[in-house]
Amino acid sequence: MKKAFLLATAFWICAGCYTPLNNSGVATTKAWLDIPAKKTDFKGTQFDSCYQFRLRFVPAEAEAALDPRQSCLDACCWRSDKDEVVLDFNKDFEKNLKYYGRADKYTPGKITLKVSHSGLLNTTGVKVYPRGAVSPNGTVRLKKQTVEDPVRLAQIEDQSRKMLARRNAWLAERNIAREDFAPAEGEDPAAQRRAQELVQSKEGARIDRYFYGLDKTYKKKGYVFLISQRLYSARLTGENAYSVSCRAKVQSGADAAHLKNRTVSCGVWKADLAKKTVSPADGTARKIKTQY
Repeated sequence: MKKAFLLATAFWICAGCYTPLNNSGVATTKAWLDIPAKKTDFKGTQFDSCYQFRLRFVPAEAEAALDPRQSCLDACCWRSDKDEVVLDFNKDFEKNLKYYGRADKYTPGKITLKVSHSGLLNTTGVKVYPRGAVSPNGTVRLKKQTVEDPVRLAQIEDQSRKMLARRNAWLAERNIAREDFAPAEGEDPAAQRRAQELVQSKEGARIDRYFYGLDKTYKKKGYVFLISQRLYSARLTGENAYSVSCRAKVQSGADAAHLKNRTVSCGVWKADLAKKTVSPADGTARKIKTQY
């Protein structure tokens, strides 16, 4: 009689709860708690289950602060491995603020979900802390505050200006090199070849060291840098004087699977065939001449 009374009491308590059967045949106390799988013993009694949260976040970008697998959002988690999940929305706040100068901070910063199972009722439940942080339909509403670090933002802006200036200088040198590669009428091909060979013989070793330095710089940053071909082009600028443009075709990228074709300048050089001398004619050539 007492056992029947307890079962009846449990039934009426659960009657007011959300108790639909999941695919695994296990009932839950929340509409947003799913049980895709379970483990049973030889008697058919459940001793473990895999649970998954079907949550919706407002604002939606708050979900990006979470690891979807560790948070049991994209895949189910076995209760025996972890019966408690902490949704920490501010775990990267300090790091992002330091790096980007701007970061979003959420309230509440953490939501704890504690999962438990009743073998008697074949029902899996979840308790939420702080209470009410998840609505009955699985909506998590958060307050978002964007915090800025003025000093770091000023540093980033200054770095952006410097990078833009370096890029503009590189584009200017590349355009000069392109002009030097344009064919000219009435020039002596044999003399052009001699001018190219003179640059290679006089400055080839320095140019090799220059590309070796670029390769080391890329490798330190974890990038791939491959030189596939080096090209020279000469154009007459005066009596026995030629402007020789040097460039190399390279492939660079984050890894071998993401390489992009590029052209890198190795300087514009002035070659005097009469005096057998070579001198730098642009910034890249001067850098190679003085530093390599």
